[in-house]
Amino acid sequence: MNETTNRRAAFNAAIEKELATGEFVFPTSMQAAVRVRRALDEPEASMVSVARIIGLEPVLSVKLLRMANSTFFNPQAVEVTDVQRALMRVGLNHARTLAIAVIGDQLATALEFAPVWRLAEQLWRHTLEVASLAYAVALQLDGAVRPDTALLAGMVHDIGQFYLLSRVHEFPELLEDDGELSELIVFWHKPVGQAVLRALGTPQMIVDALEMQEIYGPNWPPAGLADVLYLANTASPVPNPFSTVSLDMQMALRESAFEGVDANLVSRLLDEARVQRAAALAMLTA
Repeated sequence: MNETTNRRAAFNAAIEKELATGEFVFPTSMQAAVRVRRALDEPEASMVSVARIIGLEPVLSVKLLRMANSTFFNPQAVEVTDVQRALMRVGLNHARTLAIAVIGDQLATALEFAPVWRLAEQLWRHTLEVASLAYAVALQLDGAVRPDTALLAGMVHDIGQFYLLSRVHEFPELLEDDGELSELIVFWHKPVGQAVLRALGTPQMIVDALEMQEIYGPNWPPAGLADVLYLANTASPVPNPFSTVSLDMQMALRESAFEGVDANLVSRLLDEARVQRAAALAMLTA
């Protein structure tokens, strides 16, 4: 076995071992993590503003959903699939306790994550674009897909890639070869993302949608959450840093996905997405 093969085998073994534990704490955007911590420390923070801030941190979002859907908070087994309803169910005090634990652990691993912050921040910006577009598309569907659920699904659709990035510090040689790192992340991100979301107790409809998000009719209106994610991904102006799709192919996919859709509707979707994105970024820089 050559050096590259040995390195890949070691990385694969480490990922398989960690997936078996079922417990995950890792950073996505440190900018978002710090802002969440500050927002939850504000005594006058409203439920809506806190929900919006939490929604920008994928790991905290799905852990809040797991808490809200637990037997303690959900004895009647009525599942919630978005951050705001989860927050209303558990209350600000319980959310603060959860956030302190999750964000504290994330900040503790920040130094280990430092070598890949550039990639992580680009991936987070792509994630924000997809989430904003998913929300905008869902608004047009007359209740077929809850916009807040689409927003959450967009925020976690690449969560496996964030997890993999958080483990690269153990294999610094991978940072010397962008191609090798990208190949490993593309190979692993779907099964890892599925495992992470299941371990974090994410509602099954979101896990299922992420499994099918790369398949589309195309048709309008979208048939469900997976179609919404596909459209949002193809329309995102910020590429995934690990995407193997060329810019020309991305444009072709985008045109194909929206073929036959009224141009005015597409413009409204993009305008709504820009509003959502700007609001999210404004919260982070406030």
